[in-house]
Amino acid sequence: MFTPVLIMAGVLFVITVLLAIADKLLVSYGECKITVTKEDERKEFTVQGGGTLLSALVENGMNIPAACGGRGSCGYCKVNVTSGGGDILPTEEVFISKEEERQGARLSCQVKVKEDLEIHVPDLLTTVKTMVKNGTIDTKLKWRFVLGEDTEPVEEKKLKIARKDRGVVEEIIDRHRENKGAIMPILQDINDKFMYLPEPTLSLVSRELDMPLSLVFRIATFYNAFSLKPRGKYVIMVCMGTACHVKGAAGVLEAFEHHLGVKAGETTPDMLFTLDAVRCIGCCGLAPVLKINEDVHGLVTKKMVPELIEKYRGVPANA
Repeated sequence: MFTPVLIMAGVLFVITVLLAIADKLLVSYGECKITVTKEDERKEFTVQGGGTLLSALVENGMNIPAACGGRGSCGYCKVNVTSGGGDILPTEEVFISKEEERQGARLSCQVKVKEDLEIHVPDLLTTVKTMVKNGTIDTKLKWRFVLGEDTEPVEEKKLKIARKDRGVVEEIIDRHRENKGAIMPILQDINDKFMYLPEPTLSLVSRELDMPLSLVFRIATFYNAFSLKPRGKYVIMVCMGTACHVKGAAGVLEAFEHHLGVKAGETTPDMLFTLDAVRCIGCCGLAPVLKINEDVHGLVTKKMVPELIEKYRGVPANA
């Protein structure tokens, strides 16, 4: 015997099915114009209304990530809708913060094209950083992003690369393009050239190698040799492994912080020194040990710190 709850559920299910059929077969939205801005590009095209915005964008050559296959369960396909699009759906709310809601952020797989739309497509790196900050990344999905402690708010801005720098990066890519595993030497050369990995160069590498930006970004943040922030001419890496810690590495690190006026992980204002604390550099017999770029210094004491700084600064220690 059916209970009232089951009967009501059955009625609601039938109504939902009928509405879906009517929306597909009986409702015609006609032609809708979609205006898209992405970086410096502006594109307009006309589609037959009734489908999703994600489908319309992909069909017209836009590279919009959708790791969940358009099921509204990942949040990577965010766009900013400036005109049209209807109300935010419950399936979108979990992926959109209050700040993003004010900016018009929507999941393109959930927005139905029923009218003319004007949208802005942010770069994927900005989307991912914002998702990390807001805690809206679903870790059960295939794509995962590691940003370490770099979770500060990200402004909605276009990431540019200067024409001269673009030429340098393209030359690096061309030099390694045919090599197996080209991504690592390419990122190494870019990091050596700029002393860090500027975010626009990651997008350029992604496009040139036809590699997902998510993968390029994951590699760039996995290895300690790479940095997404500008680094100094000399990178001081103080080993904080067990042997070095026991021999007084913490005091050596504090001495560098005092004399340079920066904390571990920071760079001096003149861009000459970056100070880092690392786990182990494999020279335990020389503890406490540190590296300045590729130079290894062992048996370091706090008293040696000013001399080391002046040596790399180029000023005599007794001057």
